[in-house]
Order: sequence, then C-alpha cells, then structure tokens
Amino acid sequence: MIARRIALAIAFCGLFSSAFMAGGLSAQCASISENGSLASVSDDLAAQERNPERSWTIGMYWAADNNIDSMTDTFLDIWLDNLWNRDDVSLAIFIDRLELPANISTVTEEGWIERECMGDVNSSDPETLSDFIEFFMTEQYLEAEHYMLVVQDHGLGYLGICVDEGEEGRPWMSIDGLGRALDKATATTGKKLDIIDLDACTLATVEVAYELRNKASYLVASEIAVPFDGINYMALLDGLSEEPDILPLDLACKMVDDCEEWYSAPLGTYPTLYPYMQDFTTLSVMDLSKMDGVGTAFAALSEELLPKDGTLITPFNTAAQQHFIAMWENNMGCGFNSDIRGMFGELAEVLADSHPVVASLCKDIVSAADDVIVKNWESWRTRDRLSGMAVFVPPSIGIYDVNWDSLYRVYDTLELDFVTDSGWDEILLKYFCTMRQHGV
Repeated sequence: MIARRIALAIAFCGLFSSAFMAGGLSAQCASISENGSLASVSDDLAAQERNPERSWTIGMYWAADNNIDSMTDTFLDIWLDNLWNRDDVSLAIFIDRLELPANISTVTEEGWIERECMGDVNSSDPETLSDFIEFFMTEQYLEAEHYMLVVQDHGLGYLGICVDEGEEGRPWMSIDGLGRALDKATATTGKKLDIIDLDACTLATVEVAYELRNKASYLVASEIAVPFDGINYMALLDGLSEEPDILPLDLACKMVDDCEEWYSAPLGTYPTLYPYMQDFTTLSVMDLSKMDGVGTAFAALSEELLPKDGTLITPFNTAAQQHFIAMWENNMGCGFNSDIRGMFGELAEVLADSHPVVASLCKDIVSAADDVIVKNWESWRTRDRLSGMAVFVPPSIGIYDVNWDSLYRVYDTLELDFVTDSGWDEILLKYFCTMRQHGV
C-alpha cells in the first residue's frame, strides 16, 4: 500500500482524510486563518525563495468536480511518493473536488504546503486555469528553467475539456477558452510553457493542436479515450527526479514510452486502477510550432474542393470511415474523428489518377502532419490505424449539429481558429453531411 504522507493539517480545507508526510512542516507553515488561507509564512519558506532556479516545475490542474473525484487520493499518493528530488523539480497542484473546496498546494523541498483554500470555484472557467498557470510560473520559489502544464479531466475533442458538475448546467471549458487561458497567462508572465499534457479523452486533434499553436512548445495528448490511469505519473516524476536536466522534447517523448510501459506490462506490475494489457490506448507528441503548416494545407484543400465535386463524395466518405477513431477506442460517444495521416494518405493514393490535384493536396496534409507529430504510440489493438492526430469528420448532419449535446455546441460556432482559417466546416457540410452520404 502506498503510504499517506501529507504533513500540512489541511482538514481546514477538507481536501484529504488523513494527514502526515515524512519530514513534515513546521508549525508556522501549517498556521491557517479562519477563512482557510495561510496566516503566516515561516523563515524556512523565505529561505526556500532564495534557492537557485529549478530544472522543472509542473502545474497539475486536477479538475475533478465530477466522477474523476473518486480517484483523487490515489493520484495524490502517486505524485507524492514518486517526486523524491524536490530540489530540482517542484509541483503546483490545483484540485477541484465534488464536495470539498478547491485548493492550490505545492510540493517542494519544504514538503506539501497548502497555499490557498479557494472555496467553490468553476474549474471549467478559463480564468481559473489562467490564474493557476500565472501562479506557478511567477512564484519565486517555483521558478524553473522549464514548465509543464498537465490538465486532467474529461475531454471531448473540439467540444472541450474540464466539465464542472458542481456548476449549473455542467459547463465545459471550450477549446477556444483553453487557448485564451494560455494566451492570458503568457501575456501576464512573459513565459511560455514547454509542454502541455492534456490527460483527457480525444484531444490529439488538429482543432485542439491548432488552437494551442505557439502557446507551448509541445502538446502531449491521445487521439482516443484515455484510460482512467491516464499517463504514467510514476515514471514521469521518478524519471524527472532521477534526470531533472532532461530537455522538453526528450521528456515529452519519454512520456509516450512510459505510457506504453504502463499499459503493456504484465498484469500486477503496476498499481493500476483497472487491469490493462495493451488496452485501446494511444499517446502522441506534437510540435506546436509546426501547426500553421497543417492549417495552411487544409485551407488549400478546402479551396480546391469548392464548389462541390460530386465524384469525390464517395472516396472522401470511405476514407473517413476506414480511419474513424471510434472503431478503436473504449467509445464513450466522444470520438467522431478520423485519423489525419490515415485518411488523407488513403485519399492521396486512391485519387492519384482521377483527381491528381486533390491527391497532391491530400499528400500535403500528410506531410504537414508528419512535421508536427514527433512521436506516437498506439496499442496493438488499434491495428496501426492511429498515427497521432485526428480531425472532426461527422458521419451525419445530426452529429455535425451535435443534436445529442445538451450544450448545443456546433462545430462552426465555437470560435475555433482551425475552422476559421481552414474552411474545413464548409467541406464537411458539402461532402460529409449530405442527406445521402454517397450521392450528389
């Protein structure tokens, strides 16, 4: 059993049910005011602020005001047990739970310290996320050479991330809102994240990656549904503790390798929440500085495809269906996307003789995606069909309009940069959302 080692008396915020970490904090550090905020800071903290710059600070945004809440203590134990080099690597942790107040805490060489008991907050609000990013990228005692943001919750591709069931209407953070949160944090701090890990379902899409272009160096995400264990946090934190000087790209790629290890190991090797043996799982690393090229390639294809050429409806629908990601996931109804390199690679081959210009433009999309996708892993169960990044391709007009979605989020109304710049929404309505899918 993983030992519980939390030193701060955080019962005031109600975050945990048990409390003591090895090498605990001074009484001064644990002094909390009536409203739950820290009342005083010890001399030890002042000394901590004078420490040299760290190698890495990781901001964990745990948006668990939903059914993810039941796993909170398990993940906290994993994080605390595996980050043993706290001189070179620090954690800032935001947690929003179903029945308990939200909290921001840090894990450094001083141990676990509760920084703020926030009360009831909306973790799907971009302002909440941007405030947290600004916190861990500006606090002197968290200053580091490299920064990573990990967002853990549910994901729905272009529809959004971070559902807060404690708020009326169960709102989600839109992908546009996610981008705005990062823009605000960058403008305020003057710093850019090295890695964004979206540890949630179906977020390795062109819509998400394009929205985040140039807002961080690398995006780590999955094309399909993410198992409840998420990424391999044990290997991430233990590995960083062992090798804190690892460069951002190397760390992002290692996260993919570590994910493969977690979900491929013999049953019982790791303390997994569920028994996994090469479950339907993927993870990829995307170079966000190259995403403009993908948008440009899609825009060129969209321009060529309008006005509609009826002879292309069947090959486009067939290719999309052949590479439909929901065929390979633990489908919870959240993946109406097709793999980009698979779909457009097939179109480039099929249309080479009949439509050479369109075939060439499809090949350009594949080449642009090749430049972006630095590393990809997929479990053997997906049969080499998932190559690292997907795009929304609805099987019907009903799915395009998202008539099943209680928030009425429609693809071309969500202020997605990719939709605006590429014109892909027009192609979907002309070629994929006709009343007769394979007719004119």
